[in-house]
Amino acid sequence: MCDVRVTRCPRCLAEDISADAHPSRRLVDGAAVPFLVCRNCFRAAELEFRIASDRVGLPYEQRPIRESLRLLVDFYTARRAESPDDPRIAIALDDVERRLAIAPVEPT
Repeated sequence: MCDVRVTRCPRCLAEDISADAHPSRRLVDGAAVPFLVCRNCFRAAELEFRIASDRVGLPYEQRPIRESLRLLVDFYTARRAESPDDPRIAIALDDVERRLAIAPVEPT
């Protein structure tokens, strides 16, 4: 049996995000800091970030997709190093790397 480390969603503490993380943000000392959450917490976490940004007068901007994908590559790469036998992590990493390899579409 393989030794698989569970990584809990830091927002709800209920879901395992080892192979299904979603990049959000939170404000720490007035700066946006990456924050990976579960699928169920993603929208609420982004809303909380938007409200916190508004409260301190920072304009809300959506995070670029490629930046989010790079965060996920880093996260899944670290998870795979900890649990190399977990096929879910390998599948998630392959999927994110495939999406990151797609060239951006230039506006016409």
